[in-house]
Amino acid sequence: MSLIRPFRGYRYNEQKVGNVGKVMAPPYDSIEEYEKHELYSLNEYNIIRVMRGLSYDDDTETDNCYTRAAKYLSDWIEKEVLVRDEKPAIYMYEQKLEYHHVSYANRGFVVQMKLCDMEEGPVMPCEESVSKNKADRSKLIDSVGANVSMINCMYIENEKPLTNYMQKLSERKPDFYCVIDDGTEQRLWIVTDKEEIDYICHLLDDHTFFLIDGQNRYEIALEYKKKCASNNPKHNGEENYNYIMTLLTNAYDDGLMQVPYHRLLRFPRGFKEEFFVSAAQDHFKIEKIIVDTELGEMVDTIKKQIATTRHVNRFAVYTGKNYFYRLTLTDEKFLEKILPDVSDSYRGLDVTVLNKLILEDIFNIKEEAYIERVTYVKSITAGINELRKGTHQCMICMNPVKAEQIREVVTEGEKMPERSICVFPKPASGIIVNLLD
Repeated sequence: MSLIRPFRGYRYNEQKVGNVGKVMAPPYDSIEEYEKHELYSLNEYNIIRVMRGLSYDDDTETDNCYTRAAKYLSDWIEKEVLVRDEKPAIYMYEQKLEYHHVSYANRGFVVQMKLCDMEEGPVMPCEESVSKNKADRSKLIDSVGANVSMINCMYIENEKPLTNYMQKLSERKPDFYCVIDDGTEQRLWIVTDKEEIDYICHLLDDHTFFLIDGQNRYEIALEYKKKCASNNPKHNGEENYNYIMTLLTNAYDDGLMQVPYHRLLRFPRGFKEEFFVSAAQDHFKIEKIIVDTELGEMVDTIKKQIATTRHVNRFAVYTGKNYFYRLTLTDEKFLEKILPDVSDSYRGLDVTVLNKLILEDIFNIKEEAYIERVTYVKSITAGINELRKGTHQCMICMNPVKAEQIREVVTEGEKMPERSICVFPKPASGIIVNLLD
């Protein structure tokens, strides 16, 4: 039995909602509280109402964001705001965007992927999961019985027959097109021909899938499957709740980017720059780089100065002034001494070096203190703006992790440290809804 299969997705009805780009939303964990109100105002049918609705002071057990989400979804289906495709399909999904003046087109296949215990493979978790949203996502799936957003798995394909096949598919007119609010173009090609579906499934069958986005949702879907199976005397393993809606993308395609999480740090007793410079010299070559120009030049210079073409662990530490410090690891032997039980691949990660030799060794920030003292940002510009508010005292700028590093660590039976993987672009929520009936 194949791990993946086609399914009949629900999609928005343009005749009912008008501009379909206005009913999409970013992934739930990328939305700040204030942004919910903005998404609510875009369109009365915006998927935010189902995915991460507003809470109110007078909410009760029978009237809250989860019960309202279930009502919105059922009402929209009843009123044909969301309409189910007539035939089971595999969806080719493309996102086109411009990022730092470069155009990207990320393509992948959206399928139902069979849920299986992680240790049984071939789905391999890649990163230590953050459990803070698990209770919320569990309540949501219990209420709505649907996937309103897709998880993302990478597969490794050097020869690229699937990539070439997607290129051929893209020459057809897309079955769906819209532009969402951040300017990203969204396209879908709906593959219903049995021979084509069989061909796609055959090419994907032998792959290992690296779960790069959505581990919490995968684990919650597993729990939901077990609950549904125990309550269904006719359970046969082929019900929709045995599967999860998944975007499968090739790690070596040009359109999928890894972007870094930079770290903003808080120091309750103040940041002592002289101490930092002195302490960093134990394990790093440290260079002070002055950039006496505008903000944009600072951002570009930081990126250029820490970029590497070979395996070098390098960071920038910025304190809001007209300079930053470039740190390059020189003492790899010390990592072997303090982390003897992990693989060379894991030790070689920038995040490992950062956590052990900078956060812990220099700043005495242990893992249990990350919530209080470390804030994650994907943009150096956003980090600089936060520094100017005075809530943080310095920012550590990172390089993105490489796809081969993820594969090497995971195949060693390890997981990437928390907040080391960030893929871009992430699939829009609401592009397809997968009902788990």
